[in-house]
Amino acid sequence: MAVFKIKTKNQMDINKKPRVYFTCHPDDFEKYFMKVCDDIFKTHDCAVYYTEDMTERIPEDEKTVDLGRNNLFVVPVTYKLLSTSNRAMDEDIPYALKEHIPVLPIMMETGIDVLYSHPDKFGELQYLNPFSTDITEISYEEKLKKYLECVLISDETAKRIRAAFDAYIFLSYRKKDRKFANELMRIIHSIPECRDIAIWFDEFLTPGESFKESIDRILHDSKLFTLLVTPNILEEPDGKPNFVMREEYPAAYKSGIDILAAEMEETDREALREKFEGISTCIKPDDAEFHELFLQIVSKISIDSNNTPEHNFLIGLAYLDGIDVEVNREYALELITGAAENGLPEAMKKLRKMYDEGIGVAIDYRKADVWGKKLADYMSDRYGKKHPDTLAALNDLAISYIRSGKYTEAVKILEEVYVTRCKVLGDKSLDTLDSLNILACAYDKTGALDKAMDLFKKAYILYCEVMGTEHTETLTVLANMSNAYTELGDYKKSAEGLQKVYNIFVKLLGEEHSDTLTVLNSIAVLYCKMGIYEKAKETQIKSYRLFCKVFGKKHPNTLRTLNNLAFLYCDMKDYRKALNVQKNIYACFCDVLGEEHPDSIASLIHLSSVYSDMENYETALDHQKKAYKLYCKTLGEKNIETRYLLKIINLTEQIMIVSSL
Repeated sequence: MAVFKIKTKNQMDINKKPRVYFTCHPDDFEKYFMKVCDDIFKTHDCAVYYTEDMTERIPEDEKTVDLGRNNLFVVPVTYKLLSTSNRAMDEDIPYALKEHIPVLPIMMETGIDVLYSHPDKFGELQYLNPFSTDITEISYEEKLKKYLECVLISDETAKRIRAAFDAYIFLSYRKKDRKFANELMRIIHSIPECRDIAIWFDEFLTPGESFKESIDRILHDSKLFTLLVTPNILEEPDGKPNFVMREEYPAAYKSGIDILAAEMEETDREALREKFEGISTCIKPDDAEFHELFLQIVSKISIDSNNTPEHNFLIGLAYLDGIDVEVNREYALELITGAAENGLPEAMKKLRKMYDEGIGVAIDYRKADVWGKKLADYMSDRYGKKHPDTLAALNDLAISYIRSGKYTEAVKILEEVYVTRCKVLGDKSLDTLDSLNILACAYDKTGALDKAMDLFKKAYILYCEVMGTEHTETLTVLANMSNAYTELGDYKKSAEGLQKVYNIFVKLLGEEHSDTLTVLNSIAVLYCKMGIYEKAKETQIKSYRLFCKVFGKKHPNTLRTLNNLAFLYCDMKDYRKALNVQKNIYACFCDVLGEEHPDSIASLIHLSSVYSDMENYETALDHQKKAYKLYCKTLGEKNIETRYLLKIINLTEQIMIVSSL
């Protein structure tokens, strides 16, 4: 069985922390485990579960216990992950998707989107890209932070959930009986009167001083001590009583708390009485007698008949995330939906997020939009159309519509939100400016570039006035505006805007920061489009040298920058330099990623293009045919890129026939 290890921020205690499960291709563990953990720990205090050996199999009957309680699966995506058989892709991710546990893919390589989006891989599941070269995007760090805030319960919410329980009971069991513990919790909570009773248990409690110091408090807060009985409870490793026999049960017996023995497997009763002083009669949980006795004991607990929408919502969150109860996502959805249908806006907002991110349910953007609309309508009816909370709900709904491709609906809502926020909050409010920028982006999506440009200009002037010319939000708007200029074909103004962004990044971040390098590379590409080849070459070479210094000569980001230089040499008709550069790129990609990686194949196709430009069609054709065979193997003959390459091969063959006449 796979042995799970746990990493926390600063090696802190794991109790009561959200659980994140890390999985990957075995060869990727050393490369990405620490990076992913560090990125997560920058904003969230959680426990990351993993196996050091990513080839170890997790038995089916253990998955519910070992994997099912995790709140999130995170996986670095590479070509190896997608193209070879491995536990992460074959078992872990399918399990998470089947159980509706959110999956966060982090794209660590480029050129693999086709493989990634294949139906038997990740399909339409969105990924985060820590190496994005799109300067108009929200940063990877900010996206990761917002995603984790959406998926992982905050400490404040967890406290509210724990305060909502009627009472706690203590479940004592041997760690090898974890699957029975989960089963017993489900049996207990199948009793309607016990729905709101929390169960204190700790799957990874380490015997020792930490337990001894807290056992009195735990027992004091608990109303019942439930002993899970199997033959394992009688084992004495190395001739010594096991932890339950030595510590947990005696402490409970001495405290005077009610004790209930639940027999999950046939166990020697005489041996039990000998090893566990004063133990009561064992009862099988699937017998009616167990329910009756359990209710007798529970009836002593002051059960609050609280059935308000907020109470049900909090209990639903408990079952959704496994906070002091077993994970039961169907039950969670029922409770949260009921709370939302009874007018709790917090529940409506949660349902929108659940369907949007696949938290406990299958991703369903239509349902996410439905609940977003219901929330906006509720806020409007209760507080009025001009209330800040109503406007925030409408703004979020518009963002959801943009994600769903409903740009026209999004524009209509954002126009209303922006006008109203101007009247209520003023045109220089940060919320108003946010609406203005999003509205401009929405116009851009609809193809209304002139309208988008007018709003970007207005937003930039206001952001400069309110936030200052060097603020991150201001620079994002400037980058968006520059991108719009590019779409309009005004490369000169686009380059001027990017140059401003670059100069400020150099000042604030330094010229070797990844964001600064991304902008510099974009400027070089724009110079090439403008036909300013010498300036483009100077800028591209500078970009390449800095990428080499920061990332190394063979890093994919560096090679993509070098690829732009090769294209530039082709535009300058300097094919010999282009050929030498492209040969170097192809060799490096093959060395780092292997010749079957899509980036390597794309580089081979680029190399063939240089040979075609040099009218060396025979060599170009050889490279194209080699690339075609590799595409057939990796992407399949029916893939659009494979078919397109076949057309190029046919065209090259026709050119060779004509040139030979």
